[in-house]
Amino acid sequence: MRKLTTIALLAGITGFTSLAALGCGDKLSIAGLTVRYRQVNAGAHPASILAYARQDSAFSGVLSDIQSQKAVKQIGHKFHAVEDSSQLIEALKTGKYDVLMADASDAEALQIQIQSAPSKPALLPVVYKSTTKAEANAIEKRFRCVLKAPGSPNNYIAAIDDAMSLKLRSH
Repeated sequence: MRKLTTIALLAGITGFTSLAALGCGDKLSIAGLTVRYRQVNAGAHPASILAYARQDSAFSGVLSDIQSQKAVKQIGHKFHAVEDSSQLIEALKTGKYDVLMADASDAEALQIQIQSAPSKPALLPVVYKSTTKAEANAIEKRFRCVLKAPGSPNNYIAAIDDAMSLKLRSH
């Protein structure tokens, strides 16, 4: 009887630890099924995103990359892009946006415009790999979240989720 209990205990521990090992990274293990975290979270907080992508900024290319990501589309994020300041002002006045995504170099000036927007979107500045770590940290400290580009779909989703959390906490 004691031998049978020991075998059952070892089998249970082995089964449990093998399921936990499958859960490493961005996967979850639920009763032996492995699911990606973003699949579980899909649709939890789809954002309406206003993207200020001046034609001369590096953000235009990053925005195209973000919008083309299947994972971003699955979550349900909706993008509206504008290219100049007059379009931006009009969009902020008339639209309802959760997040304003823009190049980090424009962030300080945009912070003022956001305060007068009816929907008061969260600002998500975009920093690039060419940005020094000290500059990126200063921007993140100032605005509480950043999108680092270029990046993976998971990084894009995480940055948008961070901005949505800020938006939800501010209301």
